[in-house]
Amino acid sequence: MANRNDAQARPASPGERRKQAMMEAAYSLFTENGYASVTLDDIIKISGGSKSSLYSFFGSKEGLLKAVVEALAHEMLEELHVPVPLGQNPCAALRKIGNRIARLALSDNAINQFRLAVSNARSRPDLARFWYEHGPNTTFDGLAGYLAKEAEAGRLNIEDPRRAAVFFLSMIICKDTLTMAVGMQPPSASEIEELVEDAVEVFLGAYGREPS
Repeated sequence: MANRNDAQARPASPGERRKQAMMEAAYSLFTENGYASVTLDDIIKISGGSKSSLYSFFGSKEGLLKAVVEALAHEMLEELHVPVPLGQNPCAALRKIGNRIARLALSDNAINQFRLAVSNARSRPDLARFWYEHGPNTTFDGLAGYLAKEAEAGRLNIEDPRRAAVFFLSMIICKDTLTMAVGMQPPSASEIEELVEDAVEVFLGAYGREPS
């Protein structure tokens, strides 16, 4: 979990560095040990500082969890942007989009976000909803927007772009998200590429208007 726009950012103040250290320590402990079992003393032991500074930054342990989830979600949103020029062959565009999203959605950070959201969904439904809206839902919407424009241009035959986006991404990331969430091995880069290739072929078989 890194600071965004590090290259352009002004030098962080001591307080900002301490806040970031607390968030990184919390992220590591929450994902390794579970939110419920981690204490503020555990976090301070790794990050340094004091409970008073932690309370000043985040208000509470729940506030710290919210800050971690928000930072991860915003970080993922920045990385998810895939510029695809309209008019590019849909097959090539979907391969590019599929590989980009698969690598991000199946990254350690993304899987840890999924685990945090699910494990705290009952006690903090607002956080789980925030993760969904700023992660999966935003990704679906972004892809649906691209598909809608391609359909309007006559390159794809799609009546419901949102549903088509969900179908496409589900073929790529659904199974591996579930297996990785329970600790199984992630797919290799070559396996992701093969899966995306198959998903594009199936998708264009259903929605395409030109040879792939």
